[in-house]
Amino acid sequence: MKQIIERLNDLQEIILEPDFTNKKGLGGEIGFYIFDYDATDELIVRQTIPELIQYSQKRNEALRFQVFDLYDMMIRFFEKRGYIEKNIKMEQQKSSEELFSVMRKALKIATNRDVFVQTIREELEPGAIVFITGIGKIYPILRSHILLNNLQIVVEDQPLILFFPGTYEDNKMQLFGEFKDDHYYRAFQLVGR
Repeated sequence: MKQIIERLNDLQEIILEPDFTNKKGLGGEIGFYIFDYDATDELIVRQTIPELIQYSQKRNEALRFQVFDLYDMMIRFFEKRGYIEKNIKMEQQKSSEELFSVMRKALKIATNRDVFVQTIREELEPGAIVFITGIGKIYPILRSHILLNNLQIVVEDQPLILFFPGTYEDNKMQLFGEFKDDHYYRAFQLVGR
């Protein structure tokens, strides 16, 4: 089994290949990829992503990247509406599960007004390689397969990499190696373990 640093180095080399940004060899499929890793390596992955971007851009100045941290997006949404304190009080008075349910509704997850999808749609830079991070930090509010399904119509012509703290094998996603997500058939695993 490869160590996380070796796998991140492999990821960097894949990104630098011209066929990656051209999405060649996918048989007409969307360019959605999953970089899965052990949840214990989360801090290493977080720290390495900016370094990976910086190094890749030094090697190929034409490459552009855009990172969407789902947790940061959620916090900005609730801060903008003044809901942070309300959410804290709700959790203290009720339960975490009730709070999560209310948060899902406010974020309009899996609807045509999904906050994550709309934000990515509005902020998406054409031609950029899209990194999606924070799926572990936002659990159980948002599920990976739901986000990826809804992003298929938004991120069509550029590569998207979901950094996934868990396993993705045989189209099955298992967050943290414990929580089974629904199957997702349209993504490719980028770097083998």
